[in-house]
Amino acid sequence: MAPDDSTPDDTDPPDTDLLPEDPPEAETDLLPDDPSEGLAPDPPQVSVPSEEDAPTEVKKEFWSLVLLFNVALFGMSLGIMLVGFEGRWEFGGAIFAVGAFAFARGWYGYRKATDTSGDADGETDADDDEGGATDADDSEREVPDETSDDAELQKD
Repeated sequence: MAPDDSTPDDTDPPDTDLLPEDPPEAETDLLPDDPSEGLAPDPPQVSVPSEEDAPTEVKKEFWSLVLLFNVALFGMSLGIMLVGFEGRWEFGGAIFAVGAFAFARGWYGYRKATDTSGDADGETDADDDEGGATDADDSEREVPDETSDDAELQKD
């Protein structure tokens, strides 16, 4: 203990005597509001679907896509690092190619799983017209001019 430190006395008033028991009205306005004041009494319940809710086919497809994209991410990143940091072009290039193939296969599987028209190649039924309409035919179609109708109305 330093010589200038005073020793606590039993005659010193405790700290609780220094604070008022009930704050005056002016100080109660400064106290924060209760955050749970305006909340609804019962929070809404959220139903969490269980793993058994999904069909077996969907679960199988999902986990196969997860595996493919994990292989793709690992292979492509490792291949690039082997080529870039160690200059191992053959081995790094082969690992990158495996990752790129896994990504392409995963993308194809994803498009097939999310396709709603039933086509495996991701095209919609509107693109598969039997009449032979092409994008060039679409550009040659005449689009009605809306401004001509407006001009006729203004003349009247």
